[in-house]
Amino acid sequence: MILLVISAIFWLGGINIRTLIGNELLDYDQFDFRTSLPPDRENTLFQMISNASLVVVISYAIVLISAIWYIAGTKLKVKENGWLLMCAILFFMFVPVELYTNYLDVRFMILYHQGPPNHDELLKLFGERIGAFRGVPVIAMLCYYTIIPIAVFRPLRKQKVTDEEKKAG
Repeated sequence: MILLVISAIFWLGGINIRTLIGNELLDYDQFDFRTSLPPDRENTLFQMISNASLVVVISYAIVLISAIWYIAGTKLKVKENGWLLMCAILFFMFVPVELYTNYLDVRFMILYHQGPPNHDELLKLFGERIGAFRGVPVIAMLCYYTIIPIAVFRPLRKQKVTDEEKKAG
């Protein structure tokens, strides 16, 4: 469980950092790449995106394996703990989306580190990653952040009724 929480912190943090860095490549008024960036600054942004993507890909793999391991090995019953079912659905529903975007991230990292960076190909791949599934990765992020309060407050948890409460009630 500790491994799941720590890797989830790195994963969500890496996604946020990568998003902030990636926004430096875009014009704010429209969905278009900036043309006024000097090549050395653009190269630095590509390097930072590549490094953040490495953290995201590794952390997501650990989170996915840890989540499967926790769900399979927990003694909590899903019927009695609706919060656990909600968390599992919100997380596992987006696994195909995350696997595809991680695939695009790995392609981006390989392309960047293959020699002299090809800026046009990197921009094309970055645009493909942003446009992948349109807004689904953003919806996934909102679901991931919804998991946190659900796991903390644990709604839909059945209370065990003790014998004393049965006699009194």
